[in-house]
Amino acid sequence: MTSLVGFENELKLLVDNYKSNSLHSSIILNGEKGIGKKTFINKFLNDIFINSLDGKNYLHHLNLLNNNTHPNVRIIERIFDNKSKKIKSNITIEQIRNLKKFVNESPSIKYLSKFIIIDSADDLNVNATNSLLKTLEEPKFNTFIFLISHQLSHLLPTIRSRCMKIRLNKHNFENFNLILKSQIKEINEDEIKFYYDLTNGSPGNAISLYDDNIYPILDSTFNSLKLKTIDNNTVDLANNLSKYENDKFKSYILLLKTILVTLSKLKVDNNETNDYLSNKFQTLKELSYALSMQNIIDRFEFLSNNENDLFTYNLDKKLFILKFLTT
Repeated sequence: MTSLVGFENELKLLVDNYKSNSLHSSIILNGEKGIGKKTFINKFLNDIFINSLDGKNYLHHLNLLNNNTHPNVRIIERIFDNKSKKIKSNITIEQIRNLKKFVNESPSIKYLSKFIIIDSADDLNVNATNSLLKTLEEPKFNTFIFLISHQLSHLLPTIRSRCMKIRLNKHNFENFNLILKSQIKEINEDEIKFYYDLTNGSPGNAISLYDDNIYPILDSTFNSLKLKTIDNNTVDLANNLSKYENDKFKSYILLLKTILVTLSKLKVDNNETNDYLSNKFQTLKELSYALSMQNIIDRFEFLSNNENDLFTYNLDKKLFILKFLTT
């Protein structure tokens, strides 16, 4: 059975709407990346299957769902590019065009609805977005489209206006703590508090950062930001980061932005640290003393202005980091 921690009210709303035949054909599920939106949808489908199927038959369908092979469920996400040997940066129009066949054909299992999950809609390119819009404008009976979005503003207003919107807010610390302990066997309390502070209560992001061994990287980053010059440790940090795959490097940039936003808050009000749970996170106060507000703003603007070009043109990650750290 799919495990979901939190979001009980949001889940009940969707399940009740489905049971009463009043569920909107298109639903945007919005919330921080890693908050558990895909898990939420899987739990919703699990509950629908329980109500629609009997015993052994239910387990068979659940197994198909868990293996992404259920004939009535289609998942659209970025795919592997055989030419570049990397995951594509966007969901393409070809994927949406292929989806239309699934939308228009009769369901493989006639006594079950059809469900489409786009993970994430933020990854749709312009052509794919326009193609999807046509599908949303002509909803099919008993077919439901879930659009996962990490940032609602990334979606066109015309897409947003045609969908029911469900917002999944950050987890409280109790639920966050429960999720991390269920996924990571050996982790101490202050680490959990640190990841809660850093990720704004996003378990998925926290687990990714834990897997990336973020502690030593973060310490090196703090030290390099404080120096504002290039030393051997800064060069080593840039060398290590340059080996990251794009997705992992994007996560690191997001981490840098989070640090800079936190530093700016501390510059305005040093009592901001009272809002954080982790002892380690308190060390940001020292860093806030070492940097001027203008320098923090300049570095944030550097990331915002140059991030897209870095990945679009496959620029040198090492030079990118060194320039950022010496801004």
